[in-house]
Amino acid sequence: MSGHDHDRPPIPPELAASMRALRSMSPPDALVERALGKLPEQRERPAAEGGKRASGRWGWGALVAAPALAAIALAVVVAVDRGASSPAIQRSEERAVALPDDGHAWMHLDLWTHRHADEPAVIHLEVPEHVRVRLPDGEGGALEQHCQKERCSHRLTRYRGEAPLSVAVAQPGRYEIHVRHESIEARVRERFVLTAVRD
Repeated sequence: MSGHDHDRPPIPPELAASMRALRSMSPPDALVERALGKLPEQRERPAAEGGKRASGRWGWGALVAAPALAAIALAVVVAVDRGASSPAIQRSEERAVALPDDGHAWMHLDLWTHRHADEPAVIHLEVPEHVRVRLPDGEGGALEQHCQKERCSHRLTRYRGEAPLSVAVAQPGRYEIHVRHESIEARVRERFVLTAVRD
């Protein structure tokens, strides 16, 4: 460490988390093979040079550095495009819902928020008409919303350990609910198909 390190501002937490994620990544085998395939072939030197095998300009150093360079190139591409093109985890779940004679049938949405580790996640929830949603109000309670349009969207930030999101239906039918949640750690898309029936 130099004497000037104390003059530098601290690294923002988002950048530190991104760097941890990049350090844990490794380049795909196809990328490494392609990088190694671009290296020039090593030429044999004549035996008159004392029988030493010459490493040449590219030698072992380039062979060792190629995977590291490929990983750095991949990290740069991922860092630049992370929000736009990083693959999302996708999952779909179907549930049968038994409706009571009167009132609503409530159920929790079992979101895969564990994929975000300890990072806050931005959640986009889209529900169809006649679905009620119970969202955290930010003060330890819950706020209930009733969708009275063809589709309703809700956006919130969710922190680890908060109460689960709940939805309710009162009429028989098929209801498709879409949830997208994103953080520095992951992008997850979930689809819940509820088939509500009254006995």
